[in-house]
Amino acid sequence: MGIIISVPLPLLFRFLLSLCNQCCFLMTYMRMLLAILQLCFVSFVYAQGAGLERWMMEIDDRVAVSSLSIPGAHDAATGEGLHSLPGFGVTQSLDIKGLWESGVRAFDLRPAVKDTLLYIYHGRLRTTVSFSEALGIICAQLERYPSEFAIVLLREESDSENESERSLWPYLVGKAIQEIGNKAAVFSPDMKVVDARGKVLFLTRNAYNGMERGALLAGWSHSKDGNANAQIISSRNGEVARLQVQDYYAPTNARKRSDKLEAVKRYLSLASMAPEGVWTMNFLSGYSTTWLGCTSVATTSGYKRNAAWLHPLMLEVLGNGRRPMGIVFMDYAGVEKVGGGLWHWRPFNVHGKMMVRAIVESNLHE
Repeated sequence: MGIIISVPLPLLFRFLLSLCNQCCFLMTYMRMLLAILQLCFVSFVYAQGAGLERWMMEIDDRVAVSSLSIPGAHDAATGEGLHSLPGFGVTQSLDIKGLWESGVRAFDLRPAVKDTLLYIYHGRLRTTVSFSEALGIICAQLERYPSEFAIVLLREESDSENESERSLWPYLVGKAIQEIGNKAAVFSPDMKVVDARGKVLFLTRNAYNGMERGALLAGWSHSKDGNANAQIISSRNGEVARLQVQDYYAPTNARKRSDKLEAVKRYLSLASMAPEGVWTMNFLSGYSTTWLGCTSVATTSGYKRNAAWLHPLMLEVLGNGRRPMGIVFMDYAGVEKVGGGLWHWRPFNVHGKMMVRAIVESNLHE
């Protein structure tokens, strides 16, 4: 899809041209220089605007959502900022809007109650965005790009909650989702793209009040083998879809990294062979090292290191044409390089932008 841009001649060059219109050589030189500058400017503007804000526009309405390849962001709200000491828990550089613009359409959001308010957390670390604010950002993008849809993966991040706060979670989550009204999609195992456009599909690991449109996940696994027979249960009529899920999140030594790589590859293969109506969630995310060499802690550098190790290997696998991949969650989606941070001084080449594009383009290849 091309972009046509009309760029006016810079006033400086108009002035110079007026001074030298009697000199053929100088005029020719100035016109050539101006053409080069204008071409460079157009190329720059094109590069800046050539994002993936509406990539789903190219997808046929009749395609099953379960048969798509959808880039997702693990702990998507951490790019908004954390109320914590630096160096821990951050898995994204881009905020939620930036993730959307980079092509991400699945958002891992983990609300927890603080006093009587619902914020997005990562473990015990509170982000700077509330659950309602996060949904507002996503819904604003759907208003702007109605060809798209979003998937929100929910779970209660209960580590920081007391008993009273836990009791409020189902009510507050249900209330926030009810506030977006018909923008919440109705789940069915074989739902098509046309059923989802302009909407948010909520898939949750914890039940909440008023579940009438999304679905409840059962059989989640953090083991290296994952679970190829988990379930997505429709909250509307109890219809059940099979879910293939891999979320092995702590590959902290060479053996575990090998296990992680094989698990990711296996679930990519399962997704490519799955019949319509079978869903796949495959997590590339994880933290790859121990903190100070002694204990597994989710440092920001650990997430960066895992992405810098795993993403290049995945790019070799993903560049093989069209095949369904399911929903692929990753750290540092939409960015190529990230700074080292508190525990590692050198930058990491995470290739998150190339990863998102490769996943998106697998839907568009013939």
